[in-house]
Order: sequence, then structure tokens, then C-alpha cells
Amino acid sequence: MPVRSVLNGPGQLAIEADAVRLFAHPAVQAAVEAKRAAFEAHPLAQAPAGRATIPLNLEEMAFSAVVSVVAMDVGRATAFWTLNLPHARDGTRVPGTRHGVDNPDNVYRVIAVDDVSDFRIDGQVNDRPGADVSFTLFDAYPGSGVDSRSQGVLILDQLDRDDEGRFSFTVGPDETGGRVNHLQTRPGAARLIFARDSLQDWAAETPVSLTVTRTAGPGATARSEGQLVAEAVAAIDASIDYWLRLMPQWFGTPFNAIAKGRAKNFSYTQQATSEARFELAVDEALVVTIDPCGARYLGVQLADPWGASMDYGAHTSSLNQHQAHRSADGTITYVVALSDPGVHNWLDPAGLEQGTMLHRWQGLPDGGFDTERSVRGSRVVKLDVLASALPTDMRWVTPAERRRQLSQRAADLARRLD
Repeated sequence: MPVRSVLNGPGQLAIEADAVRLFAHPAVQAAVEAKRAAFEAHPLAQAPAGRATIPLNLEEMAFSAVVSVVAMDVGRATAFWTLNLPHARDGTRVPGTRHGVDNPDNVYRVIAVDDVSDFRIDGQVNDRPGADVSFTLFDAYPGSGVDSRSQGVLILDQLDRDDEGRFSFTVGPDETGGRVNHLQTRPGAARLIFARDSLQDWAAETPVSLTVTRTAGPGATARSEGQLVAEAVAAIDASIDYWLRLMPQWFGTPFNAIAKGRAKNFSYTQQATSEARFELAVDEALVVTIDPCGARYLGVQLADPWGASMDYGAHTSSLNQHQAHRSADGTITYVVALSDPGVHNWLDPAGLEQGTMLHRWQGLPDGGFDTERSVRGSRVVKLDVLASALPTDMRWVTPAERRRQLSQRAADLARRLD
């Protein structure tokens, strides 16, 4: 990956720096602290896992809201990488922005647009792109307080590319007119392009490079510090209220009950999902068998009760169909357990006895999605009889092999920040 060109260019660093400064403003920090009571009084906080993860989620939901204020500026014309882990920039800590059961396989970028300007997004495929790459026009920033509704989607495979992997598409109020590389904006229904690169082989797949040009539109008006602070305070309040209301509704099924995948989700095309919650004792394991169903991308991710992913660089808290061991029949059986069961397909909840989990099938086959086949079975068993509940061709690992797996995972993830 070219240094500081795909995810770490000047626009990315400038928005991060401005967001960190705005987040530190006393009025903004007071707004963050004012939401602590809402977390502490919430039903999810009554279990140990929910209480233990309040500080992380309070900070990251709030910082994500501040990022949305800074990044949603059409004058900056930047594809901004968000929904990621905390990291450092030249010695400055940048808080994480995880929420909504963010997917460690996904590189999420947002591009500010409006309904009166014209934009051109130029892209470059670098070596091998992700298994599923999409660009969705939304009418609201995800998690900003209202549901984001898709106004149109482009898939990388639909876009013409030259011999060097370059492509482009336009966004604006003009009608599509049969063009496959144009997203039409409509009055009051254009807020951002949400770019999503789903990477299955972290060591070899690279997000596409994106540059943004506003080709026509009124002059962008700079906001004052007072306006930014006021917008940040309002965004924090709305966003946290949204997620605290949504998570119990979205993940309201009984613990350890894995529903069949359904071909509908958060405004994306060609995607199916299955949501679930887990709750395990120290001597228990949740065993689940899923079927790729011909999807180009399949992954399962764990998150805490509030919806923030675990530190997926340090834990195998997510697995996709490239990382997981497949059985001879093509299915994937994985194990969720608080301690390492010695199974290659271990989903590590990072010590949390309760949490959420999300299965994602993307790039579905033309013949449709086979709901009945998607989840083959699930059950909770005692660890001392786990072997009898697993396929006979399950891959087992030694402690040394687990250490190598984790070391490789961390190294592959680090490519995104190089």
C-alpha cells in the first residue's frame, strides 16, 4: 500500500486533527459527560459486560459524532476513513469511532455531498480490491439520530475500469439518463457517499484509492468555532440517544439464538444479515455452523452489548470466510468461548460474558439468497464435551499456532495505518 495515500492522506490527517481539537473543547467534553448517566441507567448496563464497556462506548460514540460534524463539509472534498480503532498520529491519540457492530473487515469512508453541487469521485484499484466494494448515497450520516436511507448504490464491479484499474463516477442533481456511473441527488436527500471496502484477505486486499472533486456548486461557507461546538454538542446528544434506543431493538432476540440470514439490511444491496446476542459461562461454548451460500464475502463479528467491536487486532473477535477453516462440505463452524478452546475458528469475546454478534453475507449470487441454508445450526455446550459437538475435520491449533495467528492478524491490520 502506498504510504499515506489510500487511508492516510493529508485530508484524513487534517480532519482527524480538527476532530481531536473540537472533542477536547470544554463544552464538548461537558456534553460527553452529560450522557454518562444515560448509559448507567440503561438496561444494558445492568450486566457486568455492559457496565465494563460504558467508558469505551461513551467516548467512541461521542467522538464519532464529532467526526461527523467535521467531516461533513463539502468544502473539504475528502474521503474520510472512520468507524475504526483508537490510534496515534505523530504522538497524538485519536479516539476510536466504533459503533453499530462495526465490521473489522470493512474499511468505511465517508464523502460529504449536498443536493446542489456536482462531484466527481476518482478511484484507483490497488493490486487486489476487497471482495465487495460499494458506494452508497445516504440522506443522513449513519447513527446521527435518524435512520440513514439509501438513495442509490454503485458496486465497484459495475464501474468501468481502464487497464491500470482507474475508475470514476459522478454525484449530482442531474438525472442518471442511463449512466451506470452516476448517482443522482434529490432535494433534502443527499448527505454523504458511504464507501465500503470489505477485505477478506487482510494481507493481500487493499482499499481502493479515492479522490473527490467538487466540480460545480455554490461557494462553501466556513463555520465558526462557536458553530462547530454547537453542532458537536447537538450531534453527541442525538447520536448517543439513537444508539441507546436502537441496540436493544436491533438485538432483541434471546441469548444464543442464531436466526437465519435475511436478505435485507441497512440500505445496502446484495447483502443479507443475521443478528444475535451471546451469553456464556466460563465453562460454556456457543457452536454455530454457517453456509457461505455463494456470497463473495461472508464474515461474523462480535461486539460488546452496546455495539462496539472488540480490539480486533489483539483478539480473534471476527472471522471471515478467508480467515476461517472450512469443513469439507463448504460450511464454517465457529466457537464462541471465554477461554481459548484450541479451535482455529475461535471467536474471542475478549473476556465479555455477554455481547452482540452479526453475520454478513455480501455480494449475493444472482440466483438469490438461500435463507434456510444460511445458518445450519447452533447450540451451547460445555467445554469439556466441545470436541463431540464439532465436525470431525475441524482444525485445531496449539498455543504456539494461536500466537502466530494473532501476530499475523495484527501485522495484516497494521497495513491500514502504514
